[in-house]
Amino acid sequence: MTSAETNANEAPAGIPKEASPVACFSVLTEADPSAVPRVLEIFALRDLIPSQIHVTRSGGDNLRAPEAELTIDVQVSGVGRDASEAIARKLRAIICVHSVLTSERQPHSSF
Repeated sequence: MTSAETNANEAPAGIPKEASPVACFSVLTEADPSAVPRVLEIFALRDLIPSQIHVTRSGGDNLRAPEAELTIDVQVSGVGRDASEAIARKLRAIICVHSVLTSERQPHSSF
């Protein structure tokens, strides 16, 4: 294998091998009481425990207002790019989900 050919599971130079990237998901849903458990169920079905979850409600004080939405941000370590894309597809299939944005970040170093 040449230096240009790298395994997708290898950590970039300067990052310990055991420090894998963190998959980040930002899910915009209706402000529905079942939205959060439905989103988290996708991760539970894959035996994944998120390292961070943050939920924000926007669109006004009236939960029944049509503009009321939830933004559910989930971060999970140890998820490869293919698995991350599969999770995003499953999240987009949830009936109350409007959109799903994904990104990847490198874990913080512990120097």
